Amino acid sequence: MISIVETPDSKLTPAERAKREGLRVRKPYVAAKLAAISAMEERGDISPIIRLEKSYLCNFQCTHCSAEYYMDRHKEKVFKIEDARRKIDLADIRELSRQADELGLARFVITGGEPLVMKDFDEVVAAIDPEKHYIITDTNGWFLDDKEAQHLKSIGVEKVQLSLDSFIEQDHDNFRNKPGSYKRVMRAIDASLDAGLNLLLSTVLVKGRAKTQEFLDLCRYATEKGVGLYVSYAKPTGSCTDHPEFVIDKEDADILRELEKDYNVFTHMTPTYGSFKGCITVKGIITVTSTFEVTPCPYIDFSLGNLRETPLKEVLARGMRNPWLGPYRPDCLIGEDPKFIKIHMEKTKGVTQLPVPWGQGFSDADTLCD
Repeated sequence: MISIVETPDSKLTPAERAKREGLRVRKPYVAAKLAAISAMEERGDISPIIRLEKSYLCNFQCTHCSAEYYMDRHKEKVFKIEDARRKIDLADIRELSRQADELGLARFVITGGEPLVMKDFDEVVAAIDPEKHYIITDTNGWFLDDKEAQHLKSIGVEKVQLSLDSFIEQDHDNFRNKPGSYKRVMRAIDASLDAGLNLLLSTVLVKGRAKTQEFLDLCRYATEKGVGLYVSYAKPTGSCTDHPEFVIDKEDADILRELEKDYNVFTHMTPTYGSFKGCITVKGIITVTSTFEVTPCPYIDFSLGNLRETPLKEVLARGMRNPWLGPYRPDCLIGEDPKFIKIHMEKTKGVTQLPVPWGQGFSDADTLCD
């Protein structure tokens, strides 16, 4: 799954502003941390969203999945080895929550895999602590009916990011390799809104799609529905390494930027909270994997360190010292930088335990290891 940046302030609807005010009443501590993000960034601090990949279990096998090669089926069927890295547990998540809170970080996304197949999903939410953090969950929508949406709201989840990869039913089902998934997504949209959850639709942009009537119709639908549409570029990682034809070109990106002017559509490169970070690696997002490794974005399979060995504060500092990740850059590192893409593909090829450990991809030399 692909996780989010927040809806740009300039595109908040009156209903969304009312929801933020409601959060201030219900969870003043969380609301205060969210409100402090702009000030943190103005003084040079960072406030990345934390993507938590506790489990990679999934009831789908999507054509474009960035987490595909983290999944156990590859270790079992292809590599025939056992992952020696210890999986995270609830105590680890509570410790991550504590460290994040001390740094003023405010946002967690529970992702995977498909979070709603996790038997301990409720316990994970509790371990993050919805009274201290704004909690979002990714989902493909398969299990998200009215009852489940109401339950998510009751345990402290504030927002759902729901995947919709085509406004044409058959195309969505084919892309997701799951017949019936389009109908489930459309059901989940109404269920989420009826439950009072904040909702964000997410979609993957493959080459040429920005020019289609289907994509324009999806942009219009999201805008008329009053929800944001987060557009993720197809990148040469995960399952997409087998589909180079998916990777967008500059024309696609330029068309999308024009659509942002008229529709409630945005990408990871869109300004948020009044600032433009450019590429959001470390500055705007990090991923914590099921083995407590930290990567600088969902698509870069190089670790910045393991949280059992290195505190979160130092892991983030490592990222900001790294010349690929820390400095401002107007392009997407893993999506648009040919030099980095080549290095990334070479260093991850055939690796059986992703991400590549600290020191073998990124290193303390503030450069990539030879």
